[in-house]
Amino acid sequence: MADQVEKAERAISALIRFGISAILPIWALLMIVLGAEYRSPWWLGTGLVVAAIGILFLAGSPIANLIHPSR
Repeated sequence: MADQVEKAERAISALIRFGISAILPIWALLMIVLGAEYRSPWWLGTGLVVAAIGILFLAGSPIANLIHPSR
């Protein structure tokens, strides 16, 4: 029984991490758009930093390993 619980916990953990990893690049894109619209270096810079972090999280996501199993 513990095996099923552990598998469920791992699956939920992976889905939550993937969800957050997917949200970060979207959030970054919105900040970059705001920076371009308002000509704000703050929004542009912050958006680029969040995009870089989001891409790293997305690439390191366990679900990304399912897409590219050669890693």
